[in-house]
Amino acid sequence: MDTPSHDNQIIQGWLTAFASSKKWADGSIEQMSDEQLFTRVAPGFNSVAAIMKHIAGNVKSRWTDWRTTDGEKPWRNRETEFDVEGLSRDDVQKLWDNAWVTIYRELMSMTEEDLGRTITIRGEDHTVPEAVSRQLLHMGYHTGQIVWLGRMLVGDGWKWLTVKPGGSDDFNRLMHDRFGPGLGPGMGQA
Repeated sequence: MDTPSHDNQIIQGWLTAFASSKKWADGSIEQMSDEQLFTRVAPGFNSVAAIMKHIAGNVKSRWTDWRTTDGEKPWRNRETEFDVEGLSRDDVQKLWDNAWVTIYRELMSMTEEDLGRTITIRGEDHTVPEAVSRQLLHMGYHTGQIVWLGRMLVGDGWKWLTVKPGGSDDFNRLMHDRFGPGLGPGMGQA
């Protein structure tokens, strides 16, 4: 799925940030076998499948009727989101994919007026920018877990999703060639 485009710069920034999280998580998930996807590396740790299911439950609760109802729905049972027993990779993937469809759909429907709204999550008031930032932080936290677990479980066959170790100079040259020189050493760097 390509990153949707919105006329509002703030909303477009959110779409871009969510798309980056999705890209990194998907890149990790795709490299994992079914067994790895459901592996718990130690007691008290979630599998990637459980994290995917949890994100799906969180997104469904937060974004369903978000303009008019609290983001923590009475029908949500967060504790069951981490139970993936009896589920297949396809089951978890469908939940995951639907979460992203929901996020993109709701952000694309967002208006300038919505940016000035106050909504609630667990009874606590949030401006819409605060609520979306909260969701981005939550997604980033779990995306990091997915990538870390994927990298650990896949091991030597891992295909890097960002700059691979030892590849910073090559990456910087690529970016320079693509976008221009930017700031050099001592020119505005802190």
